[in-house]
Amino acid sequence: MCAGAAYWTQIKKIVYGAKDEKRGYSLINKKILHPNTEVVSGVMADECAQLMQEFFKEKRSD
Repeated sequence: MCAGAAYWTQIKKIVYGAKDEKRGYSLINKKILHPNTEVVSGVMADECAQLMQEFFKEKRSD
């Protein structure tokens, strides 16, 4: 859904750290983004992954 919105808005650049190995946009189709959209991945990947793991671990414990 977010990738579709990014396509239609023709967003110029997407920067992210941690990949979603189960549901990430690139698993569906890497061409789902607008052709002019630049994607920068892996920015502080280890730190981002750790934050996500901690967040969901805490969420599941509630």
